[in-house]
Amino acid sequence: MTPTSSLSLRQRGEGRGEGPAITVEESALLVLLALLLSGCTAADALFCDTRGCTFSTRDWELLQSLAGLPEQPPDDRSNKFANDPAAAALGQALYFDTRTSGTATLVDTLGRPVPYARAPKGQPTGLACVSCHDPRRGGADFTSIPNTVSVGAGWYDVNAQPTVNAAYYGIVYWNGRNDSLWAQIVAVMESEVSMASTRLQVAWLLQDGYRGAYDAVFRETPLPLEGTSAQLRAQLDLVTGQCTLVAGACPTPCRNVASTPASCWPRFPLAGKPGAVPGCQPDSLTEPFHDAFDCMEARDREAITRVLVNFSKAVAAYEQRLVSRDSAFDRFVAEGPASELLTPAQRRGARLFVGKASCIDCHNTPLLSDSQFHNVGAPQLGPAVPTEADCPAGGRCDCVAGRNCLPWGARDGLAKLRTNAFRRDSQWSDDATDTSRLGYVQRELGPELQGAWRTPSLRDVELTPPYMHDGVYPTLEAVVAAYDRGGASAGVSGTPGVQLKPLGLTAQDQSDLVTFLRSLTGAPLPAALTSSPGQPP
Repeated sequence: MTPTSSLSLRQRGEGRGEGPAITVEESALLVLLALLLSGCTAADALFCDTRGCTFSTRDWELLQSLAGLPEQPPDDRSNKFANDPAAAALGQALYFDTRTSGTATLVDTLGRPVPYARAPKGQPTGLACVSCHDPRRGGADFTSIPNTVSVGAGWYDVNAQPTVNAAYYGIVYWNGRNDSLWAQIVAVMESEVSMASTRLQVAWLLQDGYRGAYDAVFRETPLPLEGTSAQLRAQLDLVTGQCTLVAGACPTPCRNVASTPASCWPRFPLAGKPGAVPGCQPDSLTEPFHDAFDCMEARDREAITRVLVNFSKAVAAYEQRLVSRDSAFDRFVAEGPASELLTPAQRRGARLFVGKASCIDCHNTPLLSDSQFHNVGAPQLGPAVPTEADCPAGGRCDCVAGRNCLPWGARDGLAKLRTNAFRRDSQWSDDATDTSRLGYVQRELGPELQGAWRTPSLRDVELTPPYMHDGVYPTLEAVVAAYDRGGASAGVSGTPGVQLKPLGLTAQDQSDLVTFLRSLTGAPLPAALTSSPGQPP
């Protein structure tokens, strides 16, 4: 300020005999008072970038970066059927087919017994993909009891992740153990706590009920089976799964397998998957289904594994079409900052989201997820959720040696991705040159990944409780309150990220933020996508 401008207007006015004058500061206050009395439009023009003093230019740019999910998910070079309508139609039918599942195991992910599952132990669960991933409600699980971790043939250690919008993620699953939708489905189908099916069971289901549709899509690798499962079952000892001997001999078309003891198997048994020990061991009490799969010839094992992969690629093609868009937030951003499509509380929540609450640090891009891993101070709590104390040296889950240490999140999951036989660059990929996910594969498994989990999308978030990887928070209000506290004070594996600090949100702030999150719910999916083909929506 110059010496002249620092003179009081009162002094200059009095010197000319004009009576009392005012200072520059007093003049500015009078101007501001006049603007406020005249309404907020003029004041907005001076002090805000947008109508109503809601958003700065920077706020609005950040909000724009979150809107408008692309019409199509990114191309998946590893699945050439991802955009094939016939594959998607087949996948949709399989997504709703309860015959794709096996029998109840009543164990958790550590092999510990659990009190119940979807059926009594050893009985068919009647599960389909839709049982834990309802596309009418964000593709999430609303049927597990308790509604924290998911319950299938046994109990998971995490809750089911939504299938709606799943095709947009850079990496799949809470801990990043798979790099494509189809690879995740491969794992789920044979998981003892999830579908508990087997690749041979899947192959016979396709043979009995879907052969025409399957062979039309996968013309290069049609089903290798002959006849029906019922015809084969009539030839088998249903206890061992082997062919019934005729006059003490292995009948045609069954085959003698050199093993100890000698065994007689059909070319393609009714059920089976790879065992823990290489080789054919039909007398083993621990290998699955009397080691039926491992007792097959190598070329047939490869053919049946290809069937499971193709099954999974068809289901993934259906999931590619489960896209939530046209939320109130998307329409609001499309109209511009003066839009009133969001309520005042939602607009305040939006400003908090990109500002004081710092949600955008991880929930960015139009997916509202950065597809990365963060330790956000979520405690390892709840039934069947393993802690490091549950994973001693030499155990099935070993957090001393760091082998299958489930509480470690991404530090464990990305280690598994390195050895995953169904990666995008594997023999099962439709383009083994797809190295688009090698950044995850090659990432150093440092301590910052311990207890870190992949950022979930916030699209349709009000439809997909519970929240966090283990379902520890039942409501959005509980999630926001936890972040406001700076995460949990105990029970957290690893060290929470340095960005995680108390936010100092008021009760009104927290309410506004939750209200904004509810504006991220998209329009309902078309009825034709949310029911089994041929059944009423």
